[in-house]
Amino acid sequence: MEQQHRYFCGGVAFAFVVTWVTLGATDAVVALLLCLAGTNFQQLLRLIDATQLRARSPRRPQRSRLAARPLRAEYAYELVPDDPSLIISIQS
Repeated sequence: MEQQHRYFCGGVAFAFVVTWVTLGATDAVVALLLCLAGTNFQQLLRLIDATQLRARSPRRPQRSRLAARPLRAEYAYELVPDDPSLIISIQS
């Protein structure tokens, strides 16, 4: 895991330097901030959701769970063709 983190940081540093050389310092800093926001996207969503959760009204009641039909009901839907020409067979 540590090795992957090093490769990622090296890739970000390389991209930062290339962006700085080609587009300028401002664009490189903006790209770095966007990269950091992208890597921490899950934590940012949880943080935003936690602040909005306090401001929200009480939660709606949960929906009832769907019930599966019993296995004996599966025999009503047998997949057998009515037309004998649709049955593939090998003639020997």
